[in-house]
Amino acid sequence: MMANAFVKYYKADFKGIFFTKEKTHLPFYNFNHIHWEQLQIENIELIDYYDSWEHRTSNSWYRKVLKPNKNFLLSRQIIWNWPSIKPAKDFPWIKAINWQFPSFQKRPHIIIPLNDQYQLQETLIEVVLKKIELLDAGKEWFGGFREAKGIIYFQIHLDPPKAKKVTENKTEQNNQPQPQIVTSEPKVTNDVTNIWSINQDLKDSDSISPTQKPFQMTNKGNRRWRWFMLLWLLLCLWKAPALLIPSLLIFGGIAFFRYFRKACLGLFLSLFVFGIIGYFLFNRINLKNQRQETVKTEDGKIKIHPPKPNKDDKEILSEKEISWWDFIQNKYNLAYSTSATGYFESERDHEDKYNTIQASNSLNFFRQLYAFMQQNDSRKLDPIISKFQTKAREKGLNAVQTAEMVCTFVQEIPYFLVHDLDCKQAVQQAGSGFMVQYHMENKPCLPNILGGVQTPYEFLHNLKGDCDTRSLLAYSILKKMGIPASIWISETYGHSVLGVGLPVAGGFYKNVNGIKHYAVELTAKGFRLGMISPEQQIESNWDIALFNNQ
Repeated sequence: MMANAFVKYYKADFKGIFFTKEKTHLPFYNFNHIHWEQLQIENIELIDYYDSWEHRTSNSWYRKVLKPNKNFLLSRQIIWNWPSIKPAKDFPWIKAINWQFPSFQKRPHIIIPLNDQYQLQETLIEVVLKKIELLDAGKEWFGGFREAKGIIYFQIHLDPPKAKKVTENKTEQNNQPQPQIVTSEPKVTNDVTNIWSINQDLKDSDSISPTQKPFQMTNKGNRRWRWFMLLWLLLCLWKAPALLIPSLLIFGGIAFFRYFRKACLGLFLSLFVFGIIGYFLFNRINLKNQRQETVKTEDGKIKIHPPKPNKDDKEILSEKEISWWDFIQNKYNLAYSTSATGYFESERDHEDKYNTIQASNSLNFFRQLYAFMQQNDSRKLDPIISKFQTKAREKGLNAVQTAEMVCTFVQEIPYFLVHDLDCKQAVQQAGSGFMVQYHMENKPCLPNILGGVQTPYEFLHNLKGDCDTRSLLAYSILKKMGIPASIWISETYGHSVLGVGLPVAGGFYKNVNGIKHYAVELTAKGFRLGMISPEQQIESNWDIALFNNQ
């Protein structure tokens, strides 16, 4: 084989400390699965050549590239463990694929003392550890560490010298105007004590040990560092914007104190540019499923006062006070009253409409029922909706914030399951699923409600409602306030959600007559516009029962 002037081959003795996650009995190990914490290499001998493939046996450890531990940031490396084919344990003639996935392992502390002052700090190539023997009779230290020794083969790849331009004296420039390119072979002696000088400049190393010199990054290293910063900053903007400023300060401090040189100015400029680009992308790109995590809001309070007669018309009134918080930490308090007469009127109209609807399918049935309920209770809701409008003006809310004020109000009301049968019949008819589990846990319900849905006024009177009752109330309020909204129903999920036709920061939506309506879950707190359960985000499973785009 032709010798490569830029590759040096070495053979030496080593002692090392290792640990393994495999449960094996001493002294047998699969040495390729162990992790070296420390390797001390001594008695280094320069050899002509070795073939790493020939030295790799069952009692050996191989690594194509072995990088030494340097500092906290550069203490790990990716180990590419490709799938291999191995025979079955009991039937060796049957071959199977042993899937080995890449791992992110800690770099070992490599100690190669050259003399009392210097030690080698190079990346070792084609490393093979052979004749591995356990020391101290395989005694296990605290943490599962063990000590071993053996023979190590490794390579060091030299950096080719840069081409140098050699110019003649000024007096001879007229005769030879063209510069010449001169290259030379690396001058490396066979003396082991000069290994450090292979890729290091020792001109001013008389007063300081090379191991104490600050780590200097190459141009390639700078590029990797900048890509790492870019990806991290984009991740912060995407998932945790609060980490952006601390990350900029940390990266800037590291760059200033560890890698300070002329390129540091370019690095800071890169940070600034990456931050601006990432911020722009985060705020302008509308990702469909960008927001999926619920937002924790503070707990509100609901007070229901005992019914009392009105002195003027002897009407029985029921007063309620509901306090709640929105997603931007605005606190609201809404006090309103409903009458028993208005409640019974809505209940009677509800029953009459339910018994007269003629529809070919359930979707058309609920379209007619929801539209009637919303229109029939519209006048009764005016005093309550005017209070929402007043609060939006007082706090200077935009359309999105106003919609979230209404949605968080509905989310604050406790959940009651509403169905059109009594509890026992509902469980028997369902057989299994959500309704059966709900009743087994003795959670509150409202039985014998026609259509399994209450009108908006009925819901505001007794504050007992489930998904479609809540969606209908929120839809009725938003429509009166001039905000596009819709009611979604799904037979597949047995569920209903509200849709809001406003531009938000992202989420799950459907196009309703050319306008994006973002779904929002109203049966639980913390769901913002565009957020529903991830298991219910198949657009074709949702139908629009009612909508308003004006």
